[in-house]
Amino acid sequence: MFLLFDLVMAPFGIDPGRYHALAVIPNYLLVLGAAILWFAFVVLAIIARRYEFALGEKTDWQFMIVAPTGILAFAFIQLVYCGIGGNMMLPKGGINYGAYLLFFVSGSLSLVANYRFYRVTKGR
Repeated sequence: MFLLFDLVMAPFGIDPGRYHALAVIPNYLLVLGAAILWFAFVVLAIIARRYEFALGEKTDWQFMIVAPTGILAFAFIQLVYCGIGGNMMLPKGGINYGAYLLFFVSGSLSLVANYRFYRVTKGR
């Protein structure tokens, strides 16, 4: 995998080491962080499912599973264009707005879903 980093030419006239430190590694860390965030929301949905099963209160755990999907889609777009493609940023012209919109909508839906679960656990 590190051999792949060496094969990518650094644009903008900066040396490859600095390019990897400023562009490649942060992009992979962003993808990893988004995947961990998505996984955390899914684990919370599994907890909500078990809560619903044990206590018989509706928690909307299905919505909690679906809501963070845009975070994973954003991570995939970032991986394709920046990680594999070697770009520093998402290309302009629509894909960047689409990716950020997916992330925002998914984050907002996850907030709503988790707030609903919070209200169920607090007793409304």
